[in-house]
Amino acid sequence: IATPTVSRVPFSHLVASYQAALRDEDKTLDIIARTEYTDVVAAEADIIKAELSYIANWLDKHAPETVKFSLAENVNKSDFSETEQALFAALAAKIEAAPADTDGMWFHEAMYSLKDEFGFAPKDMFSALYRVIIGKTSGPRAGWFLSILPRDWLIKRLKFEG
Repeated sequence: IATPTVSRVPFSHLVASYQAALRDEDKTLDIIARTEYTDVVAAEADIIKAELSYIANWLDKHAPETVKFSLAENVNKSDFSETEQALFAALAAKIEAAPADTDGMWFHEAMYSLKDEFGFAPKDMFSALYRVIIGKTSGPRAGWFLSILPRDWLIKRLKFEG
């Protein structure tokens, strides 16, 4: 029986997790383990690590710019409207009060509950969130993406602290 060379984690999930972990293999495994692929990580960690080396090469040499992202090092509060800043502050407060094991669906619902409160169209709300986190107007699935980011970092970013 041949040894599998591809894990059961979807490629797009691996690519986004790897970049969110700042290309750290162990952190990537931790991130994926906090999603619906916990059992896969336990059973296929070596396969996933091998895949990540291919993904690194693909990101460096072949991936379209629309797929690539990294956490924005600095953001200027002045680049965001007062309404966007208020949305971020409200989201930060919700995240601070959330349970530690909060998943992507919780983040998705939290964002949608604030969308109407602040009068945002979904596209505009997500665009603002991606701008404050990765400096682009689009990115990976937002709820899931927010759920895998280091919580302290995310709260500070949403409050424009540091």
